[in-house]
Amino acid sequence: MCRSRSGESGDSNLITCNHDTLRTAQRLTERERKLAYATLLMLPGAPFIYYGDELGMRYRPLPSKEGGYTRTGSRTPMQWDDGANLGFSQAAAEALYLPVDPAEDAPTVERAMANKDSLWHTIRSVLTLRADEPALHAYSGFDVLHGEGRAFAFSRSRGDERIVIAVNPGRGTEQVPVEGLQGETLFAIGGPTFNADGGIMLPAQSFIMLK
Repeated sequence: MCRSRSGESGDSNLITCNHDTLRTAQRLTERERKLAYATLLMLPGAPFIYYGDELGMRYRPLPSKEGGYTRTGSRTPMQWDDGANLGFSQAAAEALYLPVDPAEDAPTVERAMANKDSLWHTIRSVLTLRADEPALHAYSGFDVLHGEGRAFAFSRSRGDERIVIAVNPGRGTEQVPVEGLQGETLFAIGGPTFNADGGIMLPAQSFIMLK
């Protein structure tokens, strides 16, 4: 919970993007998006995922629609499957308010669910942990543990329970010292390891959640 200058309290809102910004797929690779979402969804407060970002839906450079200008390309229909208009509507394509992605590899819910290594599955796994682990809930404790180099590590806690999250978005290996962990890995991306001396070895573009 955060508190404003007026003294009123509320949630911190953590968004991926919205209808006014470029989609994350425009700026990040799928591996980078996995790291970003895994980290974002472990922070305190209320996370928001803009529809389709969990699939890697692409920003489309479209003509402005009703004052949308460059924002228009982030407002295209949800992409469900390989059916007509990618499952959004049975109407003629030209009747849609905005067109769906015409590419043969356009991301869809159906394809994401079928691919066990997809961003969708990563987000689902992390959200399940957030719901199951009290230390990861919105109002649980938050402490920054490491912020040197390219690595970032923090802990979430509730009572005696403590979970450490570490991420390395960079292209080199990073070492993160952490004390007081048994080293049970709850979730990982990219092969990070927990050492007997209490350190975390993070290969390039990796993430780990330890209990």
